[in-house]
Amino acid sequence: MWIISLFLYDMEQFLDLETRIYTEKLINFGISLLEAVAILVIGFWLSRLISRSLFLLMQKRDVEHSTRNFLRSFIRIILNTLVIIVAIGNVGVKVTSILAVIGGGAVGLGLGLQGSFSNFAGGIMIILTKPFKTGDLIQTEEHIGYVENIRLLNTVIRSPRNELIILPNAPLFNTALSNYSAKDAYRIDIVVGVAYRSDIHRLSPLLKEAIGRNEIFMSDRRLTVEIEQFTHDRINLTVRAYTLPTNYFDAPLILHGICKDIIEKNGFIMPVAPQDIRIVKGEC
Repeated sequence: MWIISLFLYDMEQFLDLETRIYTEKLINFGISLLEAVAILVIGFWLSRLISRSLFLLMQKRDVEHSTRNFLRSFIRIILNTLVIIVAIGNVGVKVTSILAVIGGGAVGLGLGLQGSFSNFAGGIMIILTKPFKTGDLIQTEEHIGYVENIRLLNTVIRSPRNELIILPNAPLFNTALSNYSAKDAYRIDIVVGVAYRSDIHRLSPLLKEAIGRNEIFMSDRRLTVEIEQFTHDRINLTVRAYTLPTNYFDAPLILHGICKDIIEKNGFIMPVAPQDIRIVKGEC
């Protein structure tokens, strides 16, 4: 009997030891898990605080708006990634193993997300080379609009119809585009036709005076009203005036209206293109 009692005692001691070991491991894991949660909460808060502080610092130093937004997003992503790695390492997972898994996954992910990485690189090049900035009016082969935001992967522009257009950064950086806001003035060119018997020397000063009175056009820039072409039924005049890039869409409409009003008010004629009408008699 004493052998059985000794065996049961030893088993009890062994189970108590195993229970204590697993209990201690569970407690330690729970503490590590709580620490990891605390690291995530505090780390994300510090990441947001640091990125915002850098944003305000760049704002005080008059760094361009799109550059500030881009760098704030980029820095916050990097800091959040570091916080997650530290939190996972605190639980007991080896950081080297995490980096190895991330590295291996990055290769496969990179093959599937080549377009996204190229767009990211395009965004960095746009920020560095600054072909345009937030608020600029740009035109590509297919789209035109004001730049609203330069993001990590794409650029958002607003069209004249108030539509939001999202353009990938890589094609946008590698394509030819026009930036109408690069300079402080934009020239509007229109063509106006008048009859052959019109006194151009009298009409030209009248047009210049009327255009110069309109606030939308720059009075300190040269106004041009000159003959461009002779056609079979009219003289085509080229009218050129300067305005702010923000008036790109409205200025041509206003300029056409001014020219029409002055021409008609002062007795000049805007000829209508002749049309040939043929009457074909049907067979009876």
